[in-house]
Amino acid sequence: MRPLTAPAMAAAAGLSAVLAVPAAVPTPFAAEPPSDEAGPRIALDTAGLAVSATLLDLDGRDIDVVPVDAPFRIRIAFTDPAGGEAALAAPPTAWLSPRGPGTGSCRDATRSRWSTDRPPADAVALEGLSVATVDAEGRIAIVDPHRPAAARIVAGIVPLGERPGGLLIHRGRGDMLVSRPAQGDVVAVPLPWGRPATLAQGLRRPGAILAAPRGGAWIAEAGRAVLLDRAGRVAATADFAGAEGSGPVRLLEAGPARIAALGGDGSAALLDRGTGETLLRLPPGSVGPVAAATADALLTERGGRLVRLYADAPDRPEDLGLPGPVIGLAVDGSGRWAVAAARSPAGGVELGVIDLPFGRRVHGFAAPEAFDEVLVTASAAFLTWPTRPVVTVIDLAALATGDAATRDVRLDETRRPGAGPRFGPMMVPLEPLSAVAVVRPGGAMLHTVLAGGGLTSSPKQALELKGAPPAALAAFPRSFVRHGPGTFESTARLPSGGAWDLVATTGIGGTGACLPLPVAAAPEPPPPPALSAEILAHDPDATVLAIRLHNWPVAAPTRLRLAALDGGGVVIVAAAPAGDGSLRTAAFRSRRTLYALTAGDGRGVGARPATVDLRHPPASEAPR
Repeated sequence: MRPLTAPAMAAAAGLSAVLAVPAAVPTPFAAEPPSDEAGPRIALDTAGLAVSATLLDLDGRDIDVVPVDAPFRIRIAFTDPAGGEAALAAPPTAWLSPRGPGTGSCRDATRSRWSTDRPPADAVALEGLSVATVDAEGRIAIVDPHRPAAARIVAGIVPLGERPGGLLIHRGRGDMLVSRPAQGDVVAVPLPWGRPATLAQGLRRPGAILAAPRGGAWIAEAGRAVLLDRAGRVAATADFAGAEGSGPVRLLEAGPARIAALGGDGSAALLDRGTGETLLRLPPGSVGPVAAATADALLTERGGRLVRLYADAPDRPEDLGLPGPVIGLAVDGSGRWAVAAARSPAGGVELGVIDLPFGRRVHGFAAPEAFDEVLVTASAAFLTWPTRPVVTVIDLAALATGDAATRDVRLDETRRPGAGPRFGPMMVPLEPLSAVAVVRPGGAMLHTVLAGGGLTSSPKQALELKGAPPAALAAFPRSFVRHGPGTFESTARLPSGGAWDLVATTGIGGTGACLPLPVAAAPEPPPPPALSAEILAHDPDATVLAIRLHNWPVAAPTRLRLAALDGGGVVIVAAAPAGDGSLRTAAFRSRRTLYALTAGDGRGVGARPATVDLRHPPASEAPR
């Protein structure tokens, strides 16, 4: 379709699926018409870029108009008017804004976003943080914590047919990848809306999933780790001889460019995340059941001590100063901090925080039990416990200066009856914030816990989740996904019809644009149900009415209610079908007044009542 330029759009009778706005003026905001003028608002360009947007359905087909209350895709492209594509380092900030008499200008909208760091209150955000829940029956629901409680589930329930072996929010794809061991495949579920599609088939009981560059993914299989490209084709494998019978290999994050794969026989491999190249191989028996990885080393237990095996010197383990059998271990993504739990000689649990660059324990305390889950960020460590309804927060930033700041945040203990088993994480990071979302196993409250400071024992936010209790959680930032050089894609849904703009900005001093969306006309609402009445017998002692129903959505009423408008009382009278399609009332006593006629048995709620005028005497009583 021919892209419409800004002058052409004002005169066009119908907008095409491509909404193009050229960067016609180098001066900021110079070409913007007043906000009360007819026609679309146009691009505000200070960076020499042209902005266009394409509308698509969930299957990737072009659409001419935006549906109301149904998901669709928006693809924004930034190009150089002189020719060629514009390579942006980061996706734009964009939202859908209603346009009306009280709406500000495009300049005001973009400036407000830059200064407040949030879209207008009545806008439809195309960014934000959402949480995906998986219940015990393998059904996925997408929850938006910022929506009202009755509308937090923003996407339909997606049944997987079985419990997943692993799940991953892949930010480079905008999908949730889910492995199904029994069916031997990996399914991609577009977020927050979309139709699931099979990414790869014929796998050997796939389990855990880690992200790979360019939309690829690492899949743990029985006896090997498999690297899939964006289309689901096998790009590389790492085999572990003799480990197939012990179930899927374990996959560990090892910094941004590497992963670690562990076989069931204690063997291990450090692999390039993008190519699958083997950077380190360790023989069987090298790694214990508890392990973690950084970009240059593996952490595990040997001889009852926590040790580090460097990739360039795996035969010289470094003791990290945590005695006792290690029963829990985690590291942060940068490889700065490690949190470990070990069994003390007295049978208790000792928890230690290790500064990995210095290779020493810098903080520790006795714990009543081993932690259930642990997440380590750059500034804090979050721990949950099997029996204690708290999240323990360790302020790592304070530890770096020699302080020890630890606090417990209490969680809601309410559990729903019949809660199913748990098979995935119940605490997930809310990146880029130093915060976590956590649900107690079997519970229905989603808690947000910040690293923060101070000694508060309350979570930042506690939201009740509808539906079945989750058995696993995953969090994802809803934003634009790169679709190509200078091109980004997101999914949206309009809550109502009317005039809407797509507002996009690349930041202060960058490109801003307001593109009018062609919105589908809202269908005319059906006429409301109504009643009409005809007087068949006008005898005060035996009045009979014929009733006709118009646009009646339910079964005909069997009783009618007549309320005297002069306050003289209410009459309930039976009604039965007549041969001509109307209803006929039984004879009833009436007064000479106006009556309001409605259904008397609860049917036809919202129907327009009829007025029955019985003020005048019947013809037999009229004076001669």
